[in-house]
Amino acid sequence: MYLDAFSDWLKWRGGPPAFRIHGKGRRERSWRIIDVIATARRDWDSRWPLWQGTCITWTAEVIAVGWDFARGVLREQMQAPASRRFPVSVAGGRLGDIERRQRAGGADYPSFSEILAHECGHTWQASRLGDIYLPVVGFTTLFLEGPRPWNHFENEASSQGLFGGIVTGSVCRQLLTIAGERRQETG
Repeated sequence: MYLDAFSDWLKWRGGPPAFRIHGKGRRERSWRIIDVIATARRDWDSRWPLWQGTCITWTAEVIAVGWDFARGVLREQMQAPASRRFPVSVAGGRLGDIERRQRAGGADYPSFSEILAHECGHTWQASRLGDIYLPVVGFTTLFLEGPRPWNHFENEASSQGLFGGIVTGSVCRQLLTIAGERRQETG
């Protein structure tokens, strides 16, 4: 109940999403639409020590990222778009286990889209757990993935999350402008 109000507040406070995505957990039947809100506070060069370079799933409806991450997702999706028919998942079901990722045929390090799939796994957890999601899962994600019981929620997010692509027409003008400026700098 409070997560619904929190989602509404985040959407109001964060402004228009950088884009919206299709996301779900493997066990879910239906795809959900999730707002991806970008802020400079989460960019790699941010001066906010605990926020820089982070993605966080606040609720089943809201993921917060940096503008640089949003640009990376957009760039990847322009080159190889995900879809609900062919979603992106985390290679080997783990973001940080290089050997497991290699055995599954994935790259050593996750792509932006795989990280977003992991966050979709957290939105699935939030939809299942409701109001206890943030106090329970939010705390334990500090421990990252691993073999211990306290790594359960991170492992589950990586193994269950599916990113089904960017919702058509949902990319905001600011992100398109940022992506265009970067393309001109490098091109």
